Amino acid sequence: MRPNGILETILYTNELDQAVWFYHEFLGLKLIREPSELAASFRVDQDHVLLIFDPTVSDKPGRPVPSHGARGPGHIAFRIDPEHYDAWIRRMGEFGIAAEQEIEWSTHTDPGRSIYMRDPTGNSVELITADIWRG
Repeated sequence: MRPNGILETILYTNELDQAVWFYHEFLGLKLIREPSELAASFRVDQDHVLLIFDPTVSDKPGRPVPSHGARGPGHIAFRIDPEHYDAWIRRMGEFGIAAEQEIEWSTHTDPGRSIYMRDPTGNSVELITADIWRG
């Protein structure tokens, strides 16, 4: 017996409005509901949800779920289609988002390319064309 998938991933920021702009407007993720003081929630695909929590709210004791909250930047990687790689680079330019680094993953079982950038609140966001963890 073991888990069969990841339902949600959580990043943290004190600036939810900027996170909503990046993940909804730039990346195109669907907002599940209107953001609250606590969080913004996005549908990544039919099986995965991205939550962006404000840790000053989520780490308060006495919440209906266990308190949690990280400080400092996190990381998330989104898989993209290889044929859309250049279009993502152009879109970043249109939105004024700089590439922090590009990597060619040629030594892995499933080679591909990654674009790394920062969301407006400092989290590391990667767009990757391959499953480099396969094999």
